[in-house]
Amino acid sequence: MASIARKISLLGATGALGSHIAGALKAAGHDVTAVQRKDSTKPAPEGLKSVKVDYQNKEELISTFTGQDVVISAVPFPTLDSEKTIIDACIAASVKRFMPSEYTTMLESPFAINLPIAKEKVLVRQYLSSVITSASSPTTWTSVNTGAFLDMALKYGVLGPNPMSKKAIFHDGGDKVIAVSLLSDIATAIVKLLETDSKFEAAANQPVYVCSAAVTERRLTKIVSEVTGIDFGTPEQVSVKELIEASDERLKNGDQSAIINYYFQMMYGEGYKGGDFMKFNWNERLGLRIMSEQELKSAIQQILGN
Repeated sequence: MASIARKISLLGATGALGSHIAGALKAAGHDVTAVQRKDSTKPAPEGLKSVKVDYQNKEELISTFTGQDVVISAVPFPTLDSEKTIIDACIAASVKRFMPSEYTTMLESPFAINLPIAKEKVLVRQYLSSVITSASSPTTWTSVNTGAFLDMALKYGVLGPNPMSKKAIFHDGGDKVIAVSLLSDIATAIVKLLETDSKFEAAANQPVYVCSAAVTERRLTKIVSEVTGIDFGTPEQVSVKELIEASDERLKNGDQSAIINYYFQMMYGEGYKGGDFMKFNWNERLGLRIMSEQELKSAIQQILGN
């Protein structure tokens, strides 16, 4: 079946993930417009049209989105306040599909709303579900959930091995399986969701979970050691429960840098369903591969420049 070319507005097109999405959509033959903030000084990705608007001006957004098939948000750190106007404009413009800036590990647990790093994304999902309530609505939504961003996790050493410090940290033993995704694979997944009407319709009004691999911190440490030659020694053992207790205290004292630690609660915490990611996985339905050991090793070599 031939792929369908769609008219797509992309918010956040110049970001780390957004730029990958922009390139993949353009390469797939879609008509892509980068919707940038009025005060943005960043050039739009090469080959894309660009329009600058006030993200909080509903009328400007309606005008921009009218005639578009899909609106994709890849803005960093979305909040309900920032996304609500965009969602309302999509509905008013009869956009066929809105994809929020979710791209996170696991939002299906009711506990996710308690996490500072996930609360706003949960609120956006809840708002979407409340305003798009009928199968006959001209506007639908699909969120894409991806596991941890492998490109960034490896570079900054947050999932076991840290190539910069040459040390490793294992959370709750280092043997819990989590999903990870390459930025390029996330972009490919979005292209797959849009390429045919059957896939497009199957994903309406629900989350879609995709990943590049399912790994443990212990396994990542072993592979990174093989790739780089670094001996990470005896890993530091960290209790996620104790880490979150300490992070709660840091946040109370105004230390916002502690927010990153709540990813570990989302991935490993009891009841947060991080280990259930693969039960929700759409890779097979979309024709996406799960990386083999050699593919994972090659990806790590490329990310770390070895």
